[in-house]
Amino acid sequence: MNITSYNVTEVSYHYIGLRVLDGMPTNADRTQQMEAISRSVLKFVSDKALRLMLPEPKGTFQTVGEKICQELVHFQFAKSEHSRYVLTEGGNHALALLAARKHIELRCLMATVHLQTYDNLRAVVHRHLTEGPVWRPIVVSGHLSEANYMERLLTPTFGPKAALAASELAEGVSGQSPKKIEDALRIKVLRDVMPTHKMGVALFRSICDRLVSLRLLNKSRASYQGCEFEKTYSPCVMDAPLYPWHTPLQVPLSGGETYTVYLSEPDMAMAGQKEFLMQAIDEAAGVLPTEGGYYDIPDLRDWVCEHLMIPEAAFDDGINHLLDQQPAVLSVGLQYDRITNQRRPLLRTRQATQLHNLIRRL
Repeated sequence: MNITSYNVTEVSYHYIGLRVLDGMPTNADRTQQMEAISRSVLKFVSDKALRLMLPEPKGTFQTVGEKICQELVHFQFAKSEHSRYVLTEGGNHALALLAARKHIELRCLMATVHLQTYDNLRAVVHRHLTEGPVWRPIVVSGHLSEANYMERLLTPTFGPKAALAASELAEGVSGQSPKKIEDALRIKVLRDVMPTHKMGVALFRSICDRLVSLRLLNKSRASYQGCEFEKTYSPCVMDAPLYPWHTPLQVPLSGGETYTVYLSEPDMAMAGQKEFLMQAIDEAAGVLPTEGGYYDIPDLRDWVCEHLMIPEAAFDDGINHLLDQQPAVLSVGLQYDRITNQRRPLLRTRQATQLHNLIRRL
């Protein structure tokens, strides 16, 4: 089965679906259940945007409830019974893990059902694990007049064949808007990196976003030859653990095979793993630019996560633990104009909810 929905972008939507189906009265029908899930997802996304000082979400999320219910059925977490959805034993187990805050067990379960259920999602993971990062070009309108700009945007994917790939594309995008040129470049990249799966730009982006929430991928900003890219890579490995936090997950597939991946699950409350993080921060400080002694947290997150092969959420958790240390080893700050959807700040909730996107080593 292939995943087709591009409006379910993170695994939290499934958790909302589980809670809503469990909490609604028994006389609620499917339509009421789906509408309640859609409203809850919209509130979740709106609250998250407000908390991170991001723009309000676009759209009404009216159809997301139906998509989530369908996926819960695909995962065998729910089933259709008469005129409503009810949770199965598997759904109640997932809900119990969620209620007990057993986050690692829950992530393992959700990673398993996703990899079991969706062939194209598993193919995206496998492509990253076996062949490395995917570089999706970001078109900057002011650079379109530069010589060989499109060739440079295609070089991380096509290497020495980038000039030919750019010339094949150039005539078809002549005179088009930067956004359409960017989409055409990304389609060209996708056809090369995922040749056996017909996948559009929106679906690939949505799958990657969901895999980030499952901690199977990271998404960073990268530069190469004066060009900007959105780079996705996996903090997980396939063959053997590289760090103490790589733990095996064995996923049984329908054909009788087993798909094995070593998840990256660091425990940043452990002193040894905090030391790994602190050492990586010190190494990054020798590479990254600084303003008044402060480093940009999204840049630091990108560098450290790829260096240590840890999920982005684990980096944030680790920074929060380091900020709790006494005597203090880090201090943080904020610049409002640097907050964007792609360069999210650090959320700190230890005392009061605070945002930071600058950090300094003490």
